[in-house]
Amino acid sequence: MSTIYHILDHPPAIYMEDMEIEYEHLAVQLIKSGKLRIDTDDCCNFARFTDPAFNISMMVSKEELTDAHLIPETTKLFQSLYRNTASDQKIKSVFDNLKKQIHKLQPVKKEVMEMLARIFVQSAHPIVIRWLLIDKTEVFITYSHNIGDMMDIVNWQRAGSNSGMQSTNGKDVAIFVSCGGNPFAENNKDYPMYGSGFAAVARLQIIAAQELGHFADIKRDHRGNQITRHSANFSGTKATDNARIARKKDIERCHNLLQKLMKAGMKKQLDYETKLKFYHANKVKGLKILAINFMIFIYKIQLISYSKKHNLIFVRKFKTEKYMALMLDAMFKDMQSNLSPKADVYKNKNPEIEEAIACIEALARVPQQVMKWGYLTTKETMHDLYKIYYNEVIPSLITSYDTVTGEHYKRNLSKPTISFWSKINIFKKKKLILKPVREL
Repeated sequence: MSTIYHILDHPPAIYMEDMEIEYEHLAVQLIKSGKLRIDTDDCCNFARFTDPAFNISMMVSKEELTDAHLIPETTKLFQSLYRNTASDQKIKSVFDNLKKQIHKLQPVKKEVMEMLARIFVQSAHPIVIRWLLIDKTEVFITYSHNIGDMMDIVNWQRAGSNSGMQSTNGKDVAIFVSCGGNPFAENNKDYPMYGSGFAAVARLQIIAAQELGHFADIKRDHRGNQITRHSANFSGTKATDNARIARKKDIERCHNLLQKLMKAGMKKQLDYETKLKFYHANKVKGLKILAINFMIFIYKIQLISYSKKHNLIFVRKFKTEKYMALMLDAMFKDMQSNLSPKADVYKNKNPEIEEAIACIEALARVPQQVMKWGYLTTKETMHDLYKIYYNEVIPSLITSYDTVTGEHYKRNLSKPTISFWSKINIFKKKKLILKPVREL
């Protein structure tokens, strides 16, 4: 089993005119909050502040140090870290020191920050991002392949080799996401599944979706305080019955569904596609290729017919793939990998704790899999966990949001109205086009 990080169900919007109005508003709010920390290959918008005497180790963004509406809040934060014992001169020296650090850094371009914020917010249901803003959660995005470059040495030793991390202990919350390359550079021609370009865009969204899934999993009381999780208790030592049963059912369901499709012709199609892919890679031509293509066509028709008969609509989504059966097989392995995540950090000698960790991880992977494979596919393969996430977790966040804010939240799917003249403006700057990668 393996996890895929370079495929998305659809490319995210990166320009304001292509964004849903609600998502654009959230992206703007995230930037204005000063909580978005960005570290590209050569640009950075935050500085590190440490004071071992007071056990202080934190990151502060340029916006938090220079924006007039954020400075009072930053000042208050420093005062609280020094337990309200620091003089005005001491706080001023902290500001001055951090500003000097920031001044030495190459600033992150406004356009780049906006595009990264847009990609990030589209990685979750809008209500999750709204709670992120309410909680003033720090969001770290790095072009590196892991998050170590953005963390202090103590945390790096514990989690620096991870691709992402979402810290939730009921008090401190921060979300770390790695892109593995520059999302706005050209795709790697030789290995488009890795590095810069669309692979980095996909990696950003996939990892962000998982970390935001963990954040969404947190249950809140009527005041918005974090009290427990939907998947397990807050300490992660005991899974909820809902999550535990759902995960086991989905593991079985995913396995059985794959076996049924294999018997329906996918196994033969898979064998022929494996041969065809090998021949294509080695530039083999001739009647042999025609014969293999014909057999693939026969089994493809058989598989699609079976999916229609058994109302497996998601299968038909894969019929336009270059290698349909290979992609379906990769999807199932990816689903199985995320239902039973394997890593040393998830292991525990206590089976109850290990199961709780597995449930926490599996539920958080639901929105991640939606990013990759779409709602239809994820709902079919992770059916019970999908129901928990979208019928329990998201409604719970909406209810808490309404209670805490006094508003009545309603999802806004509308997009901005673009004038005819804007559409045909020949002097308009050429748009960057994200070129999706669907190779294995």
